[in-house]
Amino acid sequence: MASGKNAIGLDIGSSSIKIIQLKETSRGVHLLNFDMAILPPEAVVDGAIMNFTAVVEKVRELIAVNRIRNKDTALVISGHNVIVKKINLPEMTREELNESIQWEAEQYIPFDIKDVEVDVEILNPRAGQGQMEVLLVAAKKDIINDYESVAREAGLRPVVMDVGCFTIQNAFELNYGFPSNEVIALINVGAAVININIVANGVSAFTRDINMGGQMLTEEIQKQLNVSYEEAEHYKTGGEGTISSSSIYREVQKLAERVSETLVTEIQRSIDFFAATTINLDISKVYLSGGSAQIPALIRSLERRLAVPVELVNPFKNIAVDPKKFDLDLLQRMAPMAAVAVGLGLRRADEK
Repeated sequence: MASGKNAIGLDIGSSSIKIIQLKETSRGVHLLNFDMAILPPEAVVDGAIMNFTAVVEKVRELIAVNRIRNKDTALVISGHNVIVKKINLPEMTREELNESIQWEAEQYIPFDIKDVEVDVEILNPRAGQGQMEVLLVAAKKDIINDYESVAREAGLRPVVMDVGCFTIQNAFELNYGFPSNEVIALINVGAAVININIVANGVSAFTRDINMGGQMLTEEIQKQLNVSYEEAEHYKTGGEGTISSSSIYREVQKLAERVSETLVTEIQRSIDFFAATTINLDISKVYLSGGSAQIPALIRSLERRLAVPVELVNPFKNIAVDPKKFDLDLLQRMAPMAAVAVGLGLRRADEK
């Protein structure tokens, strides 16, 4: 693929795979392809690929069905396999930082430095007192290798490995821009991981991944109603004609309220930690994305507990979509779960 073109965005989650192809032109960003495939239960657990064959097959199907010819691919990892920290280091050049980062990073990473890939971005080259502010990202090599292997086995060429919380920031920036003098929380609620990225004046001020998500509700429905994983997923999403019995509907709603409270408690802990460690940075709004973001009980609980407005993100808001090629209603329904994929699809093969 010609250098500088958008990479294919491949979001391998715990319950589904999303694939996207975007094209950036002088007239804006255009959607060429977007599709998703449901994974069998426990194909991906805690970010680790457990059923390699099933995942590869699903990726191949998505490539074939959507006739995707481009090979360069951006992938994403998140959860406890990734460490993201802001650190202060003595002022140095980019070259000096690249040479010293391995031993500088060692004190901040709870894994053996030999087992991780490390990358850095200079946020503020002159933070004062001879220091500079640096964003440190580290991820386990074996997890990176697994995701790269899936892409290669499916006939793709991995060129970018991104981090969940930053993909949603990229997607948000394209579609909404960042309000000046405002602090917002971007929260992506997936099946097994919640990505939190608090952005102040357009710059990420705090990130955290919470290893829980909408799968908790699926498991609760399975257990309480004694139904299969597929049936539980069906009840959770509340699709048309899903729940014929009003007693089942009420039970699912009760479970949704309970699980939502648990998830929001964890989200609130992270936001309280951010508030306790910063001065005059109050969150004015929460933007919610992810496959589990559409659970009404979750939105209600977030608004009540955080006492700020909560809005569902539409990552296709500023993307040109051909109505002859895409079912716009279906795309709108799928939009919240596409945020990570859109962020990946904005990456380029030749960028840092």
